[in-house]
Amino acid sequence: MTLDAEEAAPAPDGDGELVAPLTDHRGLAWERRFGRILGMSDLVVLAWVFITAHVVWAENLPAIDANPYGFGPVLFSVMMLLAWHGALTAAGTRDRRVFGGGPEEYKRILNSTLVVFALIAFFGYTIKFQVPRTYVVVLLPFGLVLLTLSRWSWRQWLLVRRQHGHMTHDAVIVGTVDAVAHLAAVINRNAVFGYRLAGACITSPERPTQVGGVPVIGGVDELSATMMSSGANAVIITSSDAMHPDMVRRLGWDLEGYDIEIIVAPSLANIAGPRVHIRPVAGLPLLHVEQPAYRGAQRWGKVLLDRVGGLGLLLLFSPVLVTLAIAIKLTSPGGVFFVQERVGRDGKTFGMIKFRSMVQGADAMLADLQPDTSNVVMFKMRDDPRVTKVGRFLRRYSLDELPQLLNVVKGNMSLVGPRPPLVSEVSGYAAEARRRLLVRPGMTGPWQISGRSDLDWEETVRLDLYYVENWSLVGDMLILWKTFRAVLSSAGAY
Repeated sequence: MTLDAEEAAPAPDGDGELVAPLTDHRGLAWERRFGRILGMSDLVVLAWVFITAHVVWAENLPAIDANPYGFGPVLFSVMMLLAWHGALTAAGTRDRRVFGGGPEEYKRILNSTLVVFALIAFFGYTIKFQVPRTYVVVLLPFGLVLLTLSRWSWRQWLLVRRQHGHMTHDAVIVGTVDAVAHLAAVINRNAVFGYRLAGACITSPERPTQVGGVPVIGGVDELSATMMSSGANAVIITSSDAMHPDMVRRLGWDLEGYDIEIIVAPSLANIAGPRVHIRPVAGLPLLHVEQPAYRGAQRWGKVLLDRVGGLGLLLLFSPVLVTLAIAIKLTSPGGVFFVQERVGRDGKTFGMIKFRSMVQGADAMLADLQPDTSNVVMFKMRDDPRVTKVGRFLRRYSLDELPQLLNVVKGNMSLVGPRPPLVSEVSGYAAEARRRLLVRPGMTGPWQISGRSDLDWEETVRLDLYYVENWSLVGDMLILWKTFRAVLSSAGAY
C-alpha cells in the first residue's frame, strides 16, 4: 500500500532540513477496520451468549430480582455484557500485534474473561449481591467457546485474504545476504503473520539485485531514506554486526511519526516465545533463553492428558474400530492389525499397533520398490502397489493409526509428539536428529499437521526438533485441534 506524494514525503523546514510529518498512517486503515469488525463480532457473540443463558436458565433469574439493589435480570445481563466487552478491549485482544497468528490472542481472551468473572464474584460477595451460580456456570464456558470460535473464523478469513496479497504489512529486511535469505524464506512460508516483503537493504559490500526472491533496494547507509520513499510500514532488522545499536536508535528517530514498525529478529532459530524473556540491564535489553523443560508439573500433566484422553478416545472410537477391523478382515487375507517395531523415548523400542493397510508379506516386496527421493531417511512412495483398497482409504484419512490409542494408554506413545521412527531410520540419524527421542513419539504432531509425507527429511527434523525444544500443554491442544483439519484435507497422506 502506497501513500499520496504529499503524505509520504517529509516536508522541508525553514532551513531546508527534512522533517518527518506528525502523522503518516501507512497501511493502518485496514487494521482499524478489522479491529472494529472484531469488536462488533464480539458484541454479537456476547449478546447471543446472554440471550441463550436467559432462555436456558430462566428459572434461576428470579434470584437476581430478589436482590436489595433493584437490578432486574435484563439490566444485570447488559451490565455484565458491557463489562465483558470492555475487558476484552482493555486486554488488547483486538490489538494489531496479536490478531492473525499465534496463541497470544486466545490467551488474552481467556485471561480477560477470567478477570471479569473473578471481579463479579468478588464484588458480589462484598456487597452481598447474589448471582445464581448456574447462570454464571453456563455463561463462562459457553462464552469462551463462542468467542474462540468466532476469532478463529475471522483468523481463517484473514489468512485467505493474506494469501491473496491483501491486508498485509509491506516490510523491508535489513541484514547480510545470508541473513536476509533465511528470514525471507521463513516469512514467505508463514503468510499467516501478514508480512509482504517489499525489498531488502544489504549491510555487506556485495549487493546482488535480489536475495531469496526479494529485490535489493539499497544499503544500510541510506536505510532511513529508503524506508521513507518505499511506502513500507515495517522494517525487519536481522542480527548483523553492521547494524550498530546507535544506528538502530537513530533509525527510530528518523522514522518517528511515520507509523513504521521496527522489528529486530535475533539469531535464535526454533525457539518459542515462552522460553525467551527480555530483561533490561542498564538500558540494554538482554534476551534470556530458558533451557528446554522435559520434567516437572507440565510433564506429569502431559502424562495425565495422554492416559485419560487416550482411554476416552479409545472408548469413543470403539464402534469405528470394530467396523474397520471387519472391513479389513473381509476384503484381504491376513491379520487385522500390523505390529511394527518402532523407537520410542530414550531409544527404547516398542511394538506400534496399526490397522493392516497392505497386502500380506508386504515387507518382502520392499526391495523391489522405488521410493520417492525427497526424503533420504524415511521410505515414502505415493502409489505403493502393496496398499490394499481398504488400506488406501484408511491411509487417506489416517484411520489406520487409530489402534495407536492402545499404545498411548500403555504409555509407549503420546497423543502429540514427534513421528515414531523405525529402527532402521534411527541408525541413520545425525546427532541433532536423535534429540527427537527425548520425548515420547506421538500419534499426531507437527509432522502430521504440516504436510506429512510431502515434507522432505530436513523439514521433518526441523519441525520435530522445534516441538521437542518448545513443547507445552497448550501447544499440544492446538496441534490436536489442527490435526482434525489436516486429517479431513488428507494432504500428504499416502
